[in-house]
Amino acid sequence: MSRRLPRRRILSGSALLGAASLAGSLPRSDRAETGSEHATTSRPAPSPETRSATDATPSDVDLEGLEEFVDETVPDLLDDHDVVGASMAVVRSDGVELARGFGDADRAEGTTVDAGETAFRIGSVSKPLVWAATMQLIEDGRIDPGEDVRNPLESVSIPDAYDEPITVSHLATHTAGFEERFRGTWVTDPEARRPLAEVLDEERPERVRPPGEIASYSNYGTALAGQLVADVAGTSFEAYAEESLFEPLSMTSATFEQPAPDEIVVSKGYTSFGGGVEEAPELGLEIAPAGAAVATATDVAQFLWALLGDGAVDGGRILEPESVDAALDRWFTHHDAVPGIAFGLLEDERRGVRILHHDGMVPGFYSYLVLVPEYDLGLFLAYNTNTGGAANADVLEAFFEEFVPRTDAEPSLETEPDGPPRRADDLVGTYRGVRIAESTHARLSSTLQAGQIDVSVDDGYLVTDAGGGTTRWIEREPLVFDEADGTGTLAFRDDGGAVTHLFTGFHAYERIARHESLAVHGGLVGATTLGMLSGLAAWPLSWGWRRFGGDSSTVAEPDADSSSRVESSDRGSPSDATETSDAATSRSPPALPLPAGGPARARWIAGGAIACLFGFVAAVIALLVLYPHTLLSDPPLAYDLVAVLGLLGAGGAVASAGYAVVAWRDGYWSRLSRLHYALVVASAIGFCWLLWYWNLLRIPS
Repeated sequence: MSRRLPRRRILSGSALLGAASLAGSLPRSDRAETGSEHATTSRPAPSPETRSATDATPSDVDLEGLEEFVDETVPDLLDDHDVVGASMAVVRSDGVELARGFGDADRAEGTTVDAGETAFRIGSVSKPLVWAATMQLIEDGRIDPGEDVRNPLESVSIPDAYDEPITVSHLATHTAGFEERFRGTWVTDPEARRPLAEVLDEERPERVRPPGEIASYSNYGTALAGQLVADVAGTSFEAYAEESLFEPLSMTSATFEQPAPDEIVVSKGYTSFGGGVEEAPELGLEIAPAGAAVATATDVAQFLWALLGDGAVDGGRILEPESVDAALDRWFTHHDAVPGIAFGLLEDERRGVRILHHDGMVPGFYSYLVLVPEYDLGLFLAYNTNTGGAANADVLEAFFEEFVPRTDAEPSLETEPDGPPRRADDLVGTYRGVRIAESTHARLSSTLQAGQIDVSVDDGYLVTDAGGGTTRWIEREPLVFDEADGTGTLAFRDDGGAVTHLFTGFHAYERIARHESLAVHGGLVGATTLGMLSGLAAWPLSWGWRRFGGDSSTVAEPDADSSSRVESSDRGSPSDATETSDAATSRSPPALPLPAGGPARARWIAGGAIACLFGFVAAVIALLVLYPHTLLSDPPLAYDLVAVLGLLGAGGAVASAGYAVVAWRDGYWSRLSRLHYALVVASAIGFCWLLWYWNLLRIPS
């Protein structure tokens, strides 16, 4: 029996994301192509015969030996990643094949995980429930997926930004064009959450691209769909989900309520770091439909059962069969060569067959849902430790290797390219993930999460580097490449002769200018920091040397001489300047380097600006340690106060630039000292530019 495979890099949705689906039967006219000519969005759904990644008819999955495999393999893989507890369910269209719990739900109390009794926070795997609820209203004719979402949406305003309106289809495929938004997500006290409609109205992200062109995972978009369901149904989303999803499917421990009712036993969440394990905080999620659900493995198994079947479980129906089929069809793709998005669920390919999946991560938990429609197979896994994502990759790889056969139509890839890629020069460059908070103080953190891919050409191969090693690709056709040593595919978009985007899976990466790359910014951080530190170090040392190590003839040089020249020039008497200089050098130096004249004041202002900038960065790091989960989503007052330091530093840097000009005009210090001062000020201004670029020179909003 096979136990493990070499680990395979899986492109999946980010943490805190999630999208799954159930779609209603839609008139084909409602799903006509809209948006960019490059993207296939809201397109006519493929027939069941064309859903597979290949044209082959897959053989059936034989789950014989499933219990033995799970009992022998999964615990070891969980131990490898220090997972405290986990739960798993395997489903077919005729029922639940297996449900298992592993490890502890509460380590302190010694409570073990029970697949049917222990609920987990499933994070973004909540989203499939939202899209199932939305599909129900589409099925009933109460929502039109191609209609402007503002028509049925009563409680939230969405301003005009582009000619194309946002539709439910755009929300379900993450193509509404919203930027990323952290505000309105996590709060420390679940009881302190604002009403959903209020959060969606007050924390609305900017619309940064036309709808229907680019998929950029959006928690806000799914939460907006949840509010749409509530508005149309005339109730809260939590109540609608309970009545229309959980009760019909007998999902007895599933809820969107925060905190969960006392009768639902929810596992503790844990953080594993440096060999130790600690309890994770129990936070509240203000945009609840995007990721607040808790459920047991058997609860989610009921939901998967309905998706694999005809929309019903044990007499409880949530959707008609046609609606289920529509939900599992492809609704959007950036390019026909790469996977796309169903009605909320994400497409991918494993072992030559199409899968639909979604993951979710909240502090202390990770969950993963996957459907293989062609094999009539569903799988759900939940982990109560932050290392669950890495464990899940191993469990999933072992499970598919053991039970899911490859299709006969698996393409055979060439091992060597015929020559360099066509348009090689146009492809080379840096591409950044599009899921970025472009207008808020979370721009840097969201950019780091979005990722960056550097593209080059070497020996005929296209080479990508996403920071974890390089991958080689062979050109299949213009702008489409197959992985040389694997089964991945990536594609590029040409827009009017310019290559603008790279696509891998449903993820989109936008080409950026060289000066915007993280490598360049990292170099600027290092250079400007060294430049500023040279001033903070050299100026006090210089003063100390003059004060304690020099003789009386040099103690006041150069500041006193320069100050005297400035003062004498104001009086217009060269002889007075000489006398003032002599007098200055004969006096004892002050006990402290007080800014008595222009030269000293210039250094004090520059030094103060640098201290404010360094203080701002240090304070933000300290606040991240104190508020690791909520600093960007629910900033404390201390963050607003700390932001003032950055603004003071920027103001001081501008004033110092003025003094740099005056220093050369009036001859402050020696030439070398003036050059050094200019270097320090330029470093401070460069550092301020970096803070400005990342939206950090502002009061958080």
